[in-house]
Amino acid sequence: MAHDRIRRQVPALADGELEPLRRFLVTRHLARCPDCAADLEALQSMQTMIRTRLPLHRAPPGLAARIGAALPLEAPPPAPTRPWIPAERFAGTALAGALAGVALTLLLVGGQHGGDPLTADVISDHIRSMQADHLTDVATSDQHTVKPWLSARLDVSPAVKELAAQGFPLVGGRLDYVDGHPAAAIVYRHDKHVINLFAWSDPGHADAGFSATARQGFNVVTWRRDGIAYFAVSDVESEQLAAFAHLVAGG
Repeated sequence: MAHDRIRRQVPALADGELEPLRRFLVTRHLARCPDCAADLEALQSMQTMIRTRLPLHRAPPGLAARIGAALPLEAPPPAPTRPWIPAERFAGTALAGALAGVALTLLLVGGQHGGDPLTADVISDHIRSMQADHLTDVATSDQHTVKPWLSARLDVSPAVKELAAQGFPLVGGRLDYVDGHPAAAIVYRHDKHVINLFAWSDPGHADAGFSATARQGFNVVTWRRDGIAYFAVSDVESEQLAAFAHLVAGG
């Protein structure tokens, strides 16, 4: 019964409509159920075909103007009436308004610098992997086991390196989902810290150098190489995560 309930939610996962906890439960099931994973792959293939192969029909020029002209005109709203404020209360009201304006400005500025949704997604996946006791699907420090295991289940063959001598021992790998599509998660440790290295096929973008950011107490280093997007996420120091990223990329 649980399998049937989750299978009915696969279309919502493909459309990006599941909230984070439900998405985690469904993606964890997909990592262990080839039938549901095949359903998701078929839906994503169909979405790709619709976006890339079907013709795009645009509305003829002037259609919006004709529709607007056919609609009845709306009466303008009545002008708001301002309540009378005694002079002795005006200063206090003005101060309250100014403080409210400052608070709104700070809220808007904070929202503009909140980070991109993709970074938030990989951080959420990093947190869930440790909270849900699902850090690895294949637990081994052998890169020759982890890399083929991931490559056989994904359309990407990410870099998997043994970095124990450099202080970043390989722990294993798992299947994950980032931004609605399958991704590899290669797991390393540094002292007592976990490093999740997410990788997925990204052929539509050119190679890009390293970019670092911090959010929610986690450091993130991203780069693109050979059609693969990489996101390294951990709570290790930013310099240590940057060194790890350079080792993985071979730089």
